[in-house]
Amino acid sequence: MSSNLEDFIPVVKYKGLNTAKDVSISGAVALSGATTISGAVTQSGSAAFTGVTTGLRITPEIIASGDDTLLAAESGKMIIATQGSTTQTFTLPAATVAGALFTFKCGHASGEILIDPAGSDVIQAKATNDAGADITPAGGTGIKNTAATNVIGDYITLIADGVDTWRTVAQSGIFATQ
Repeated sequence: MSSNLEDFIPVVKYKGLNTAKDVSISGAVALSGATTISGAVTQSGSAAFTGVTTGLRITPEIIASGDDTLLAAESGKMIIATQGSTTQTFTLPAATVAGALFTFKCGHASGEILIDPAGSDVIQAKATNDAGADITPAGGTGIKNTAATNVIGDYITLIADGVDTWRTVAQSGIFATQ
């Protein structure tokens, strides 16, 4: 006995399925294989995505008041550093997961954000977002947005190359080597 939808509805088998209509789904949904979503997406509640998902951008925030060692599974998150009057350290996961992406944002002008790579990984960055000098420190050394020069809203977005380097893809504010 067949269990394919097209075997029960001949028009689907011979003419295809028209999916260009609004759809509402409730309950659990499992998708397997490559999934491409285009158009507006509204998501409420929790969502977990594994594998390759294209056309969908979800940027959950982490409001951080202390140090944090990030996991590759947290890729895509914006970390807002809110600790004041001291250094708040964030340790990146290994850069071996190509495309892993993190954004760090200053949420308290009295604090300092220190971003450390895992092991001997490298962070490639610039001092400022415009024509700033290269500040790529030696492997295993971090970069920072210091309390002496930061302002609320400074940020840096880093992406992993899949080998051993985190590269800057967006930045605003002044960053320096550790």
